[in-house]
Amino acid sequence: MQLDNESNEVTAKFLYSVPVANQLGEGVIWDTLSQQVWWTDIEGKMLYAFEPQSHKLSQWHMPERLCSFALTETKGLILAAFASGFALYRFEGKGPEIEWLARPELSLQENRMNDGRVDAKGRFWCGSMVEEETAQGDTGSLYCINKGQCQWQGDGYQILNGLAWSLDNRWLYCADSAKNRIYRHSFDAKEASLGPVETFATTAEHIHPDGSTVDSDGSLWSAQWGGGRVVRYSVDGDIQFILKLPVSQPSCVAFGGEQMNLLFVTTAREGLSSQQLNSQALAGDLLVYQLRGVRGLPTPHYQL
Repeated sequence: MQLDNESNEVTAKFLYSVPVANQLGEGVIWDTLSQQVWWTDIEGKMLYAFEPQSHKLSQWHMPERLCSFALTETKGLILAAFASGFALYRFEGKGPEIEWLARPELSLQENRMNDGRVDAKGRFWCGSMVEEETAQGDTGSLYCINKGQCQWQGDGYQILNGLAWSLDNRWLYCADSAKNRIYRHSFDAKEASLGPVETFATTAEHIHPDGSTVDSDGSLWSAQWGGGRVVRYSVDGDIQFILKLPVSQPSCVAFGGEQMNLLFVTTAREGLSSQQLNSQALAGDLLVYQLRGVRGLPTPHYQL
């Protein structure tokens, strides 16, 4: 089992896993305010927070599947992309309280919300996906939640994933996992609008690009479901580094820690056979790596 990975510039050393056995761990982000890493188990309907210094793990049950989310500067309040739509959800203090903002795809019974990220101006972007394998058509869409208002940004996706922005905010990266492609749209940060799209990278048929993030050098890190790896791409789409994992289904990645030199990887157990689960003891856990030669960037909070 290979846990340590090296290239000429970057080293990743496996530190430990957080043993949560998620069915579908996803949406991992680092909070600089609380110095915690947060993520969701979509199928388990759970929200998690873990503090690396103390190894304290907290968890909260969600009212429905939490597909992705954004932290706010108000403790215990998140912008939630639930399966059925977007809401402000208070899970601590006076909570639980839910305030629905938009449910744009209630008429599309085969769809649910999926991956989401906050841009540099505090707006939450989120894609939807076609959940039923028998469904026809690419009915997944991209949305932007800005000050509580939901703006449709485009469609034609099957499983929209991997939202991230280039360092200069000129590009929005996204993936369609089902099509084995990572795209980038030209991006107008001031207007929150998208321009032409181009293919940034492709993967083999059995490897599906999932959640992603950008490091301080501008390189894109992509968790690749089915490939058992996280791939670092240059700004030109060339592979710079491959982090091989002890599990086959990584789902999302985030940088964190006091020095922003930890890499957190969510993983999943769903769909694995008993034999696969026996050989992948860490499937469903949060994996934590120590990085050298690269650092991440802080994750913005959603601006209420």
